[in-house]
Amino acid sequence: MKLTVLGNNGPYPAAGSACSGYLLQSGTTNVLIDCGNGVLSNMQKIISIDKLDAVILTHLHGDHVSDMHVLKYAIQLRRKRGLYDKLLRVYAPAEPLEEYERLDVKDAFELWTITDDTQLVIGDIKFSFSRMKHPYTDYAVSAECAGKKFVYSGDTSWTDGLVTFAKGADLLMLDAGFLEKDWAEGAPHMTAAQCGKAAAMAGAKKLLLTHIWPDYDLKDVAEEAAANFPNAEAAMVMKEYEI
Repeated sequence: MKLTVLGNNGPYPAAGSACSGYLLQSGTTNVLIDCGNGVLSNMQKIISIDKLDAVILTHLHGDHVSDMHVLKYAIQLRRKRGLYDKLLRVYAPAEPLEEYERLDVKDAFELWTITDDTQLVIGDIKFSFSRMKHPYTDYAVSAECAGKKFVYSGDTSWTDGLVTFAKGADLLMLDAGFLEKDWAEGAPHMTAAQCGKAAAMAGAKKLLLTHIWPDYDLKDVAEEAAANFPNAEAAMVMKEYEI
């Protein structure tokens, strides 16, 4: 598998950057995980919309889904012009219901609900999910293929369930929304230090930090995590990571 980071910021993009979005590929299989603002443009530097097999949304906050409403128009218009002959499969939590229903676009998307019990096979990649701890219902994603495992938390504060779900991940990508100096009890995101601790406890091989506050220096984020897990790196937009 190969992961390309299409956006690494939250809750809004830094100048010239993009919010959460990641293209996971294996052979001819292309799955987009999260689709925040700026992601659709970056994805098309790698593959066309027509090559996309499915979209998985960890949760329905705007910085993870806003480009879905542009993708909707792209598919609708391409279908009308005879350039696209299918519906795009979209997998998402059903809460909040109002946001979920906005994705129920009959002439663009084939919408499916994610739960803890959901298991998917898309191409040669097997996906499973685990509920995390966030104001909006969020599911971490596990993708397994050819003996390799990739786990992405989506947005979450600390939960022991994440460590269990991420056990043995070859690449673990976590929500590093805060540096320790800015974190407060009850915050909806983890710190980079907590991400490093989770990676160590899970026995991950490599840690990738994402959902980074736009004002942060990526070096500071990586260094804070590396104090607990040396093989940590801040996700860089348009960089590819082999799994």
